Amino acid sequence: MRIIYFGSSDFSVPFLEEIDDSHHVVTAVFTFRDTRKGRGRKPVPCPVKKCALGRGLAVHEISKSGSDLIKELEYAEFDRGVVVSFGMIFPHELFERWPGIWLNVHPSILPAYRGSSPITGALIDGAKSTGVTINDVVSGIDEGDIYAQTCFNISEYDNFEDVGKKAVMFGRPLLLSVLDLIENKDYKPGPQKNRGVTYTRKITADDLRIDWKKESGKIVNKIRAFSPSPGAYTFYRGLRIKILRASVFQKVKGNDGAGKIICAVSREGLVVNCGEGAVKIEKIQPAGRKVMDSRSFINGYSPQAGSFLGNE
Repeated sequence: MRIIYFGSSDFSVPFLEEIDDSHHVVTAVFTFRDTRKGRGRKPVPCPVKKCALGRGLAVHEISKSGSDLIKELEYAEFDRGVVVSFGMIFPHELFERWPGIWLNVHPSILPAYRGSSPITGALIDGAKSTGVTINDVVSGIDEGDIYAQTCFNISEYDNFEDVGKKAVMFGRPLLLSVLDLIENKDYKPGPQKNRGVTYTRKITADDLRIDWKKESGKIVNKIRAFSPSPGAYTFYRGLRIKILRASVFQKVKGNDGAGKIICAVSREGLVVNCGEGAVKIEKIQPAGRKVMDSRSFINGYSPQAGSFLGNE
């Protein structure tokens, strides 16, 4: 089949590669225009554009508003469109002109975790499993009929990057099998369940800050959800620090000492009191420095038991 592909992020790249390496033909790749970054504000292409150009694929760059999408589509030849981590709601005109041909790869078991941050949402909730869904793209957010789903476990220490890698590993062959079945006219999607519907939302900068008044398990889940990037953060003596790996240490009743360092010894590590329980910090990144373990942080910054995290 002739496929047009929509994507932008690192997560999207392996799915583009999977289709391009198959017998299906990627006739065009749609992504966003380069963003300006760094001190020189030079335009920087997104990962999908880099991949597409490296493979000699035609690239159509559109605005994030999508105002020029329909016009660009008129020049493309395609049987199906595949959307992976594109980050744009399609205009209704697209479904009117080309109905029933749009496939989406969503890293959750729909209808759970609809929306823009399904992996983050699952980790924040402490979910023990999640998965990948191939679904029809419709006007409603992730409400389309389902072609196929696959489930995988989330381990205790899995972070955002780990779960993303699992979603790619399970999702790539799933997408290709769906495309093959559609090509052979053997496959039709089925409706989503009405129960178990949950939604995620776009992550903001405020979501990244750790609230030490929360229960220790919730704090650990938040750290996992944003690791390794952008990283959940706190402050110590005015220094902003990202915490990239932590574990529940013990139960501590009350919240009078939320954010209080209760252990800062190289041999035992860095332990912080929470609203309920305590957290042992294992990987940390002070602003402007490389990621380090808690022992290196203790030796370099000399945090003291009885002092607090969280104050700017």
